[in-house]
Amino acid sequence: MKKIYFLLFTLTSVFTASAQLQAGDIAFTGYNSDTPDSFSFVTFVDMPAGTQIEFTDNGWQAAGGFRANEGTFVWTSPNSVLTAGTVVTFTDIAADAVTHGTYTNSNVNLSASGDQVFAYDPGNVPNGTNVSGFYAGIQMNGDWDSDSTSSNTSALPSTANANFIALDPEADSGFYDCSTTTGDVDTLKAAINNPANWITSQAYQNLTACTFVIPTLSTTTFKQSEFSVFPNPTSNGFVNIKTANNQPVAVVAYDVLGKQVLNTTLTTSRLNVSNLKAGVYILKLTQNGATTTKKLVIE
Repeated sequence: MKKIYFLLFTLTSVFTASAQLQAGDIAFTGYNSDTPDSFSFVTFVDMPAGTQIEFTDNGWQAAGGFRANEGTFVWTSPNSVLTAGTVVTFTDIAADAVTHGTYTNSNVNLSASGDQVFAYDPGNVPNGTNVSGFYAGIQMNGDWDSDSTSSNTSALPSTANANFIALDPEADSGFYDCSTTTGDVDTLKAAINNPANWITSQAYQNLTACTFVIPTLSTTTFKQSEFSVFPNPTSNGFVNIKTANNQPVAVVAYDVLGKQVLNTTLTTSRLNVSNLKAGVYILKLTQNGATTTKKLVIE
């Protein structure tokens, strides 16, 4: 009986550790595809001890699912909380060298001719039409491709919840330039996932970690402002934004690549989105100092 309890406890612990993050809780901040291969990411949340993230350089296929025959590995965070704003750098992927946590590499080998890296929940591996497990992704071979037909190509997964960035033209090395390091999560995401804020090179570059500061939002203030967006999906050229009071609402919209496509302040409940193309967007809504994000689908 003790063995059964221990097994159940172990399985529960593993499942919990791998499922503690949400899509978009991390973003890639740098990479090198010249020897030694390396990459880095920042966490936007306080990451519990033992959190697991799986990484792969397999490309994503247009029909859904990863292209096979490349590498994967599972990284486990340290035995203490990794605070929001911390940058984790895999300084030498082949040598299992990392600044925080541990992992055992499984043949991830970044190509100097262009490659991609995806981060996702090892307990919810993306496949087919299931893309809910994605956390982040980076494409270093120019823009996203229509399909993954080689080890250097990848389609863009059809989800806006994760943080995806493509650097064009192809470069062997790149990193975020630390131009914005203080702000709320959405501000930092938009800056980090903007290719204009990256320094790229065909030569190896040291991945210097930025010092990120993410202010803590007051829980009391946040509860005072509740937001809802409807109809969602919408095809009418507008959505209604309902809040707990009649104060103005600042609205910023981002596309799937983190590009800001709308910035306005509402004094009524109706938001005009007729100028936005069909697709998935993230709305950042701020009222009376409280901020939240909502996914918006335009058909």
